[in-house]
This record gives sequence, structure tokens and C-alpha cells, in this order.
Amino acid sequence: MEIKDFLEMKLVSGSSLTTVEGYLSDLQLFLDFFDQNGKDVNINNLADAYLEYCENLFQKCNKKPPDIKKTTAIGYASSLSTIFGEILEIPRSVSLVNRTRLEYPSKSKKAVGREADKQNLEDTYKMGSFLIDLSSGITIDTVLGQLPLRIPIRNALVDNNEIIISLNKTRVVNEDAVFQPPDSLTKEERRSVNQIKKSRAPVDSIIGTKRGYLVTLRVTAEFLIFIAQSGMNVTTAESLKRSEFKYKPIGEKWHVRAFKRRRGGEVMFSIYKSYKPHLQKYLTFIDHFFPESDLLFPWCDMGGRMSSGGRVLYKTIRNLLEKHDIPWIQPKTLRNTRSNWFLRRSGGDEELTSEMLQHVKETLRENYELPSQQRAAAEITKFWHSGDPIKQGDLKVSIISGQCSGEPVPMEDKPLSIVSPNCSNQSGCLWCKNMRDIDSLDYVWSLASFRHLKTIEAAGITTRETIPADIVIERLTKKMTSFKEGSKKRKEWVDEAEMRVAEGDYHPHWSGILEFLEE
Repeated sequence: MEIKDFLEMKLVSGSSLTTVEGYLSDLQLFLDFFDQNGKDVNINNLADAYLEYCENLFQKCNKKPPDIKKTTAIGYASSLSTIFGEILEIPRSVSLVNRTRLEYPSKSKKAVGREADKQNLEDTYKMGSFLIDLSSGITIDTVLGQLPLRIPIRNALVDNNEIIISLNKTRVVNEDAVFQPPDSLTKEERRSVNQIKKSRAPVDSIIGTKRGYLVTLRVTAEFLIFIAQSGMNVTTAESLKRSEFKYKPIGEKWHVRAFKRRRGGEVMFSIYKSYKPHLQKYLTFIDHFFPESDLLFPWCDMGGRMSSGGRVLYKTIRNLLEKHDIPWIQPKTLRNTRSNWFLRRSGGDEELTSEMLQHVKETLRENYELPSQQRAAAEITKFWHSGDPIKQGDLKVSIISGQCSGEPVPMEDKPLSIVSPNCSNQSGCLWCKNMRDIDSLDYVWSLASFRHLKTIEAAGITTRETIPADIVIERLTKKMTSFKEGSKKRKEWVDEAEMRVAEGDYHPHWSGILEFLEE
């Protein structure tokens, strides 16, 4: 009765049904543990029973391999601590969970490399493109019309650029039998074919049919598109009602106001202007099939009726994506991708990104922002450019195809045997303070060609002593090694440049003198 009173109090005070369902699920696991061990739990031994249960969780999550994750274990313990602490009137400062050995594992965010970041965006684009085509193909007319449903898919994401949804599975006949002459089929096959044709004929309502599957696909696809567009929390989006929306066009975006219970008032989020007509079509779709519901994302059961459950189930859409080898990106990842995309496009402006995503900066840093090598590289480059005495607009092409200011200044570590920079001798450029490398294949090709020239020069001198050409070759080799170790792309540049030189394909800057020497 104490637990029942606690849960009812939570509902009355504004907690969502999903939260209360979570409490019930955790309680069930707690009670199952003591039922399996033949022990009774009552109000008098509740605290001791809780500590015994948490010790069992601690052992499970610290096994090798663990039975459950540490985050899962502390989640169960914290949930039960809240319930039992309220029932036993235990102050939060000495809450039950603090008496256990369970702890929240430290969060360590790994840096997202350039290739991983790119792959994440590509997967998101693939799924997004598929979802748009799927939702565009599932309309009121196609749901109620003749089956099977054929939906065109762009960008060569699936075979034959279309998916076919028939809603019929039978062991008696295959799909081809439906189109064969009746005389060629057995009596049992004809009966099965007639049932299939009847189920595929146009209908006036989805009630009592399997066509609720199509509606569920559309709603789930629209839900994921909405999360990507608005960046809204999943639980908040699930409870959104159509009548609560207030729309206001501002510039290139559409600002939408909706009531957010946790915040205790209205919250505004933004969607892109191009999404507005898509959302309006979806609202027309939902109004037709769920006129009795005010939810923005209502769900139907297997018989096509309004479902009483409020949580989004992704099984149908995931199965379809996996069937056609389309990447599955869960809603939380979609929000993270959106957040970090905003950060990159805004040049790392946390304040602007937080405002766009309806968060404070601390929430953005803790829960959404991922360390990015690509963004870090851009920030480092920006930092060095800001401190570079040579402005980007003042750089000129150097005599070794790099960039420079045109004012030769020797470095402190320039070898005595190497000529001082003078804007006429190429070797001197390698020890000039105002020389800048260029991050490109063309520049690497120029370095490789220059090194080949110096190799020919060194080969023509018969001496065991180190000559200036040897020092220049070593300097050029270090530069190319630095490029090679920089990234996979730069390594490909170096390999390509060396292959060209080996084949006698020299950079235009050096080709004249190299061809003359070789002749």
C-alpha cells in the first residue's frame, strides 16, 4: 500500500506514465530476486533487503564477463532508493543508494575521428533519405488502395530502386502464383490465392486488417524525422499533442511552441522551412486514421485500432531497414549528430548551439558534445592563423610550389652549408621562416620531384662526405614522412606522388630540368 501511494503521488504531481512504468519494472525485479531465494520482504526489513539486493547487483556487474552493465545496476539501485527512501522517510543526504558499493561509472568521451565523423553523417543521410521516401510513399490512398504497395526509393539505396510491401505471408503459394492462371493451381492453392487477392483489394478502413502495419511504419518514420529536425527529447516528443502546437514562420525556419511538462511551461523549438510542407502532409495523414486522438504520434495495434501504449516501438522500422541494409540510427544518436553538426557549422559556438537545441551549455557539454578531431583540427588551424605574422591574403606562391610572404628570413637551425633563403635558390626555401607548406597532392608531388632532382645531383658527386644535396634530401624526406603519417588521405598523396616520379611523371615546376638531366 505504501508503494501504491507513492506511485499515485508521482502521477498526481506530474510524473509521466513512462516514469511510473519504469518504477514498476524495477520493483518487479527486486521482488523476483527474493521470491527466487525464498525470502519475504516487508516494511520492517525493507532497508536490509534493499542492501542485500544491491550487493547482488554489485557482484553481477563486477563479474568477468559481467552479467549486467554498471550503469544498469546503479540505475536499478537509484530507482529503488527513491521509492524506499520516500516510504521509510529517509533523508536524501543519507539515501539508501549511498550505503551500497555501487557507483556511477565515469564517463569518458572518445574523440570522433574525421573518418568516423564522416561515416556517422553518411549513415544518417542514408537512413534519412530512406525514411523520407518511405513516408512519401505511404499515403492515405496507398494504405487503403490495392496491394502490394510499391514505394520508389532514391539514391540507389535498395535493389531496383523500390521496396514492395504485400502484408501477406503464406506457405501454400509463392508470390508468382498470385498472377498464374487458376487452372494451373491446385484447389488448396486457388483458395489461398483468393484469400490473398481479397486481402489486397482496396478497403474503406484499416480496422480489422493488417494495414495498420503501414500506418505504424509511416508514424515511426515521421517520428524519427521529427527528432532529427527538431532535436526534441524522445519522451517529450512522444507526448506531444497536435492541439498544443503554435506555429510562427521566422525567416528560413518555422518556430513551434509546445508545452513541456518538465520545464513547467511553453518551449520553442525550430524546424527547417523545407520540413513545413512535409509535416503538414503528415498531419493530414494522422487526422484521417486517428481522428479520435490528439497525439502527434499515435500508434495502432495489429488490428488497425488506436493503441493504448504511449511509447514508440522501433521494431517494424528497424526490421525494414535491416532487410535492405540501411543503417539504423537510434533517436539519441540522431540528437547527438544534430548537436555536433551544429557545433561544427557554428565554428564551435556552444552558446549558439545550446540556444538552438533548448539546452544550457553544461547540458550540451555533458550529454551531447563529442570530442571531434575534425573540429579540433579546424580550431588549431584557426589559432595558428590568428598568431601567424603573415596574413592569409598576403601569401604568394614560392619557388618550390609552396606559399611564402616573399621576404626571405633564415631559420636559426639552418645548416651552414645550405644557402640562405633568397627567393631564387630552391634549397634555401626549406629553411625560411616565411615558407608555408600546402596541404595538397600537388604540393607533395612537387616535393617528391624536387627530392628526385637532388638525388640525381648527389649521385653525380663521388665523395663520402655529406654534401648540401644530402641535407636537402633528408629535409624533403622528413616533410614527406610527416605528410604520410598525418592521415590516410595524405598517405595516399605521398604514395601517388612517389609512384608518379618513379614512372617519370614529374611536377610541371621541375619537369623541364629533370627531363633535360635524364636526356
